[in-house]
Amino acid sequence: MTTKTQLPFLTLLLMISFASVNAVLFTPALPTIAKFFAVSDGTAQQTITWFLIGYAVGQLIYGPLANRFGRKPALYVGIMLQILSSLVCVLAGLIHIYSILVLGRLLLALGSGVGLKMTFTLVNETCEPSIASKKISYLMIAFAITPGLAVMIGGMLMTYFVWTSTFYAGAIYGVILLLLVKKLPETKKQLDRDALQLNHLVHGYVNQFKNLQLVAGGLLMGGATCFVYVFAALAPFIAITLMHMSVASYGVANLLPPIGLIAGSLTSARLATRYKPMLIITLGIVLAFMGSLLMLLLVFMKLQAIIALFVPMMICYFGLSLVFANASTLAMSRSSDKAHASAVMNFINMGLVTLVVLTLGLFKANSFLLPVIYSVIACFMMILSQFAFRQGKCS
Repeated sequence: MTTKTQLPFLTLLLMISFASVNAVLFTPALPTIAKFFAVSDGTAQQTITWFLIGYAVGQLIYGPLANRFGRKPALYVGIMLQILSSLVCVLAGLIHIYSILVLGRLLLALGSGVGLKMTFTLVNETCEPSIASKKISYLMIAFAITPGLAVMIGGMLMTYFVWTSTFYAGAIYGVILLLLVKKLPETKKQLDRDALQLNHLVHGYVNQFKNLQLVAGGLLMGGATCFVYVFAALAPFIAITLMHMSVASYGVANLLPPIGLIAGSLTSARLATRYKPMLIITLGIVLAFMGSLLMLLLVFMKLQAIIALFVPMMICYFGLSLVFANASTLAMSRSSDKAHASAVMNFINMGLVTLVVLTLGLFKANSFLLPVIYSVIACFMMILSQFAFRQGKCS
């Protein structure tokens, strides 16, 4: 392992947030999309569900590709697919076929998922665990800023243009990232010629799934990520439809939760050098649970959406940022094959999110649904961290 390879921080920032931006950029348009295609709110949420399915599956694809052809070629494939898929989503609006939009979102996730996977691979390949944890904590600032900015931009685009403009914006993001990735150094010096062989794939992934520390870390990350994607799926309908918030106001209000992520990421970077990862993770889960309870109380008091939904999310996001960096570093620390390990970790991460978002279709959207789901997820994370993670000798 080497610490001499320098990776441009701006490129890593845009890479780690690549999928999350593509996931939420269009969310202010969800109510409009439902009306445009004459589908129900639940059917419209399929654009998020299928994105998550593609996101989870994509994590298992790029590990072997990155080992066989190199880190940069894998990035090229994913980014090019994201650009083309964004245009497929635009095409769906032009020909007025909803199934094409869902297909475009699936392919969009398969492409943009390369960003998160390759960021964890590159950082953990080029840095010692303590340095990697600190760097990922700072990278979480991107996860804090860019999705919020994406929703705000999506809200502004919806105010002045049609909903397809959000996918044009996503394609532009892809082009910019493609240009930046060209300047990255190739960190995979020795290619694995057998990486794409079936026996090699099965052996590599089976070994990773046997790593209890990796599985537990992936589940913890999945619980934290659920907060983000459940909010993306439910908040537009709750805030705009039920609480009568304007689309533009909804977009601007999404800048509030990232404040918690920024503060939490900076705090996590400082704590990482002083305290054990499990202590920081536990603190983060407790804060996320407290934010969930506060949201439940404020919704019960029937306060405005910006106070009832977005202020508690600042607290939740502060706590979640403590979980993300430390859970990922702890999960990856005992694996020598960083490419396969990060692929499995993120597959478990996004797989859990997909299952949770799928279950949302069983419930009718109401103001209390969001904080109740958050409370349940936080309890699951606490149980996992205190029993499965530790009893599996992962701490």
